Amino acid sequence: MEVVIRNRILGLAVAAAFLLSGCSSTPPQQPEVAPPAVGSTASSPAAEAVAPSSAQTAEQSVEPLRNSGQDWADEKIQMWVDNSGIKSTKGFLYPYNLMTGWTSPKAGVIDIKLANDMVFNKDGMQESYQGPTDELRFMGLIMFESIGKDSPELETITFSTENNKYSGTYTRALTGADPEDREAWAQEKYVQWLNSMNDTYESFCKAEITSLKIYRQCIPSDPHAYIDKVESPAPGELMVTLEDGPWMDGTYDLPASGFVSSNMMIRITEKNDGLQPLEKLTVTARGGEDTSVEEYDESING
Repeated sequence: MEVVIRNRILGLAVAAAFLLSGCSSTPPQQPEVAPPAVGSTASSPAAEAVAPSSAQTAEQSVEPLRNSGQDWADEKIQMWVDNSGIKSTKGFLYPYNLMTGWTSPKAGVIDIKLANDMVFNKDGMQESYQGPTDELRFMGLIMFESIGKDSPELETITFSTENNKYSGTYTRALTGADPEDREAWAQEKYVQWLNSMNDTYESFCKAEITSLKIYRQCIPSDPHAYIDKVESPAPGELMVTLEDGPWMDGTYDLPASGFVSSNMMIRITEKNDGLQPLEKLTVTARGGEDTSVEEYDESING
């Protein structure tokens, strides 16, 4: 029996499509961008939170959540199969049914191989600027959406062809932050959000989105590119402040606080699946005149 692979969370798809519909594929060059201050409300040193590259992410760890080994990898694949209501990986729809093997090279990481004759974008659903990396990364997201909640130790999934010509990685982008350390925890949530933005915009921007500066160069009219502070006033809470900029009264000023808060909540929650949730997110713009609050809803986020 084949399983229907569900689409990416609607909110992200709509937001991404809305942004990209009004943008040129050539990122405009912008002046230097001051990094956001990331920390607690008591102490917010100015230090740019840079999202890890796909190669770096697998090295970062929260050891108590980790597991590894071939038996563990087999268990995660079987969990995915069981959750999908099929008997084996051959029951998945194309191209998921092209899996030829899987390993766990290190704790929390699964590498999955696909047949070299995989036809990319076979369904024609990708945008013109997207390529094999985007499709393979999305396959990792699909697996995470199935088993992530029940696998808190799972951090990174990489799909690649057997000859390693094409590869894509989806990761939680954890930094190993202590949940009790307000400054470190706030930075981790920011890094997770930025990594999720890279998942969506890397191919469009023709650059890995590892900093706010890179994203602002690509889409300078997006209020997401003007995050000034990321703070955590209490456990499970995040406060984000936007600085003024060319986004004001522009296409994406819907208003800006609501646009940013809903997007950030979805993206961080997606990365956090199975971990301690982001309970409350407050985004403030225009010196406090524009404020939006998002709260974690278990009935929606599971």
